[in-house]
This record gives sequence, structure tokens and C-alpha cells, in this order.
Amino acid sequence: MVDILLAVYNGAAYLSEQLDSIVKQTFTNWRLIILDDCSTDQTPEIVERYQQRYPNKIEYYVNETNSGNAKYTFFNLLAHSTADYVMTCDHDDVWLPAKVEWTMYKMKELEGRYGATTPILVHTDLKIVDERLYEYSSSMFESQQMDYERTQLHYLLAQNIVTGCTMMVNRYLLDLCPKFPDDAIMHDWWLALVASAFGKIGFVDRATILYRQHSGNQVGAKNVKDIKYLLHRFKSNGDNKQMVQDTYQQAAAFWYCYSHCLTPKQKRIVQAYATLPKYWKGKRIFLLFRYRLWKYGVIRKLGQIFYV
Repeated sequence: MVDILLAVYNGAAYLSEQLDSIVKQTFTNWRLIILDDCSTDQTPEIVERYQQRYPNKIEYYVNETNSGNAKYTFFNLLAHSTADYVMTCDHDDVWLPAKVEWTMYKMKELEGRYGATTPILVHTDLKIVDERLYEYSSSMFESQQMDYERTQLHYLLAQNIVTGCTMMVNRYLLDLCPKFPDDAIMHDWWLALVASAFGKIGFVDRATILYRQHSGNQVGAKNVKDIKYLLHRFKSNGDNKQMVQDTYQQAAAFWYCYSHCLTPKQKRIVQAYATLPKYWKGKRIFLLFRYRLWKYGVIRKLGQIFYV
């Protein structure tokens, strides 16, 4: 059984397309659990229509109060899921028909290679599309100049490569995450860190989802080759510094939760990154070099040196 966990807030404009793409999956042994963050549009009516059509497949819950951030909705969903395998889902994308099937195939391959009790995360590439599903890019990893092989802990502390809406995790990985700390930047990044430290991360080198970009995206794909985007990032000095600070705080939370079971090498890496703000700039840059705590690409590395 696969639990598909869908976080929604005012998703009426795109929700039906997403729900249609889920019910049309070639892999049919799934349960869809929807958690609504107090939508004020037609979201409840849309979900109720689908519940009536698929009463044994869809569960629907509503937060008591608006959480203000999708990550908390996903934290709640993950804490209440009971299936052996779990996927997380945004309300505004469209899943390709074999998304679950392809991801499960990779999951089973890794479980066969490393053992059925190994904590495993599998993620995939994405097609980037606009509001009307017109394709911008056939590969988000290519357009964003990302490297799916950078799954080592020292890389993931500084840069996440896992997009939550493509992700499947097994129960053994979730069992290592009984709670998600407030300083976790997002559920996918936290699970990637745990999988890197204690299990395995696998990648399906094909797009399994139409990743819709629109004005309401909380998180979305950015064109790192676009000069206008790069100039905007450079000018957003305060935002960039805060983003870097957030990664230090997340590393500190990871240390607090897991330092007792990290290897000596992992301890040195996590502690070095978490404590970077304590040192003067030259020492911070030295530690980035020493423990290879780098993002991918020259521009991103230069940004780290500037904002570290």
C-alpha cells in the first residue's frame, strides 16, 4: 500500500486536474489522504465530489487553524500515515500515469540491493510547465543545473536536491523521523538528510510529473541560467543571508536529533556546518573547503562564499 499525502490550501483552480491524474495511475494500490489548511475557496466541494466517486480511496481532513506554511501540513500528514510506502503531493501539479509505478520499481530495486529494512528515499526528475501545462523544460535537473548524484550528507546540508512532490519513502525511513523539528526547512530536505545519513537515496532519471509554475507557488523552479533571476538573487541580500542561516539552524536541529547515532565522520561534518556562524568569515570559508560543504555549480559556490 502507498499513502499519497496531499497538502492543499485554496487549490480549487488546479485541484481537479491533480486528482484526476492520481486516480488514473497505473499502480492502483494507493490511498489518498488530503489535509486542507483551512481553504476559503471551493476546495472542500471539489474534494467531496471525488470522495463520493472513490469512497474507499480518499480520506479528507481539515486543520483546526491555518498553519501558514505547507511544511507543517506535510509534517502532520507524515506523522499520521501508516502505509509501508509514502509519497507527498502538491495540489497544483499533474502526475504522469506511471509515476507511482516507476517510483515503486526503483524503491523495490534498492530494497533488493540493500535490504528490505534499509531506510530509502526515491525521487525523480520533473517537467516544468506553466499554468496551462505548456512545457518550459523537459528536465528540472537540467534547467536548474542540479546533480542527482550529490546525495552525500556534506552536500545535502548546504543544498537540497529532492523535490517533495516526486518523492517516495519507505516506512523504515519514516520510523527514524518520529517528529519533525520547527527548524527543518521542508519535509523533503529533512527526509533527504536522514536518508543520506542512515540509508540510501535513489533517483529515477525521467520526469514523472508536470511541475506547474504559477503566481501562487510557495516553492517553485527557478531558472538559474536567467540573468534577470541571478541579478534579483544578488540584490536580495537579506533574503539570501536568511536562507543560509536557515540551513545552519536545520543542521543544528539535525545534530540535536541524531548526534547520538552518527558516525564520527558524520558528527564532524554536521557539527562543522551547524557551528559556522560562530566563526569569522575566513574560518567559515576554510571549513567549507575542509568538509566539502559546497552547493553545486560555480555561481552557487560564489554565492556561498559571499553570504557565508
